[in-house]
Amino acid sequence: MPLSGFFRITWTVQLLVGLALFLVASLIEYQVLRDFFAAPAIAIILTAGLELGKAAAVVWHRYLASSGAASYPASTRAFSIAFRLGLVGFSVLCSLLYLGVHLDRPNLDAIRTAELAAVDARLNDDLTRLAADRDAHVLADQARREAEYADARRDHQGQVDALETLLRAEMDNVVGKTFKGPRYQELAERLERARAERDMALTALSERHRQEAAQLAAGVARDFDSRREARIAAAEAARHAAHNASFDGDDRTHDPRVVTLMRMTESVFGLRITPPQFVFVFALFLSLLMELGILLAFDTVTLAVIPALAAQHREAIQSEALMAEVTGSAGRDAIRHREALDRVRKGADRLVERARAQTGAPASVQADPQPRPARAA
Repeated sequence: MPLSGFFRITWTVQLLVGLALFLVASLIEYQVLRDFFAAPAIAIILTAGLELGKAAAVVWHRYLASSGAASYPASTRAFSIAFRLGLVGFSVLCSLLYLGVHLDRPNLDAIRTAELAAVDARLNDDLTRLAADRDAHVLADQARREAEYADARRDHQGQVDALETLLRAEMDNVVGKTFKGPRYQELAERLERARAERDMALTALSERHRQEAAQLAAGVARDFDSRREARIAAAEAARHAAHNASFDGDDRTHDPRVVTLMRMTESVFGLRITPPQFVFVFALFLSLLMELGILLAFDTVTLAVIPALAAQHREAIQSEALMAEVTGSAGRDAIRHREALDRVRKGADRLVERARAQTGAPASVQADPQPRPARAA
């Protein structure tokens, strides 16, 4: 391969690399500016102006710097350097903003969503458990009342059953074809009293159970509502804390590769680096690398073509100067020609005026501005 072809390919590849990095930097700046301006057109115009200005600044600075201090004074050089540094700083800042958003705690939304789901799940479990405890307490108290009622009924019914047994046995004692003797009457009265006491005791017990059930239901409802409100308030506080939490110390929010690198750095070098510090250093390094790549690509390509550009520039300036000189000379000749014609016309006008004055022709008649040719004798 000829040497010129090799350099031509190298410069072309370098220019393509610079254009690729230039395009990436432009897209990053557009993404950042679009979030700051309501109209996307403003972001597009600003991005195009700033990025094209940055590329053009590299070219004109290198070209004018090679032409000497006469055509590139110190004040213009200072303004150019300040403009370039400002554009590079702005690109670095946009890269930091863009990469920081994508690298700083990339799993934050997922972890926050999981924490909120866990809070809701705990709240549902607590409410379900509270309802189950309330129902179990009510059922246990109801079972206690039923057992107490059954015990009371059994106690009273046992006495009634014993008296009924005695009364049936007394019916076998027949005296004069009748069994309703004094003992029978006594047992019958005792049976009636036992039945009445049983019914009264069971009725009183039922009434007491009803009141206890009502009081218990009211107390359980108040306790359930109080505990339910406390659980809901605690869940709301936990939900609010999850919404506002940064989760900086939670490794789940960070990229696992970043966490692994931090652990290796700490274990090998004993250097403790937090993920936000790594994100800042990485974003700064990547953005500076992009800017240096753009600067190197356009700067070296400009250096390579400066001789040809300088020669073409000199030839164009000389051609323009010669053209301006020729045009100026032609313009001056035309002006001189018009001035000569004006002098001839004015002289002819004076001669015609004298001739008419001598012949008595009216002075108001103007002479022919162009001298007529003399007739043949």
